[in-house]
Amino acid sequence: MHTANSSFPDLLMAWGLPALSALSLAWALTRRPWQLLRRDALQHAWLGGLVLLALLWTARATLTGGLVIQLMGATLAVTLFGLPLALVSMLIVDGISLLGLAYLAGQGWAQVEWSTFWPRFVWLGMLPALLSAGLQGAMRHLLPRHPFIFILGHGYFAAGLAALGAGALQALWRFEIAGGGGGALSLADTLTGLLVIAFGEAFLTGMLVAIFVAYKPQWIVSFRDDEYLTGK
Repeated sequence: MHTANSSFPDLLMAWGLPALSALSLAWALTRRPWQLLRRDALQHAWLGGLVLLALLWTARATLTGGLVIQLMGATLAVTLFGLPLALVSMLIVDGISLLGLAYLAGQGWAQVEWSTFWPRFVWLGMLPALLSAGLQGAMRHLLPRHPFIFILGHGYFAAGLAALGAGALQALWRFEIAGGGGGALSLADTLTGLLVIAFGEAFLTGMLVAIFVAYKPQWIVSFRDDEYLTGK
């Protein structure tokens, strides 16, 4: 019985996460997200977004006990480019950041940790992106259309809640299913650390969304002048 239980997380890591990723990416490709890049202004924003996200995924801090502090940028990607293009973008960013981490560690191509490619995409990209899209969809239906509400809701609250939700699910997976709770940090300590990550995610995303709404609204696919400036 112990062998069967211990093999389930390994099977899910080896097949389940790649399968979930493939399904999400297949759906994203059916939406033809590349058509958005026909807009000249959005092309520059997308390329700049790839650079920013790659930096966020490459820059991380590991605290005592093994807690990794790393911003995701998933909510920012969903807000700027919409869910389909955000998923494709974060797949690209995942590969770039793994190469960047290997380079910073002085490793060669053969030493790149490709085994972490799909778990990173799921926990740092796909899951927070789906949570962000769901939260933002609910806000569009339930809240008035106003730029201030858009900035607070789509920028600050969606980013913080998505980071908390994705981080909590990852922590529960690690401690309750994968049996990775033998380290120095407990589940409660890990969840507490998520508050720091969520605050940073909300601050960065909200600040950038506020700047873009004011100066570059054409960079934000989910923001429409006729809705949020006229209140319709």
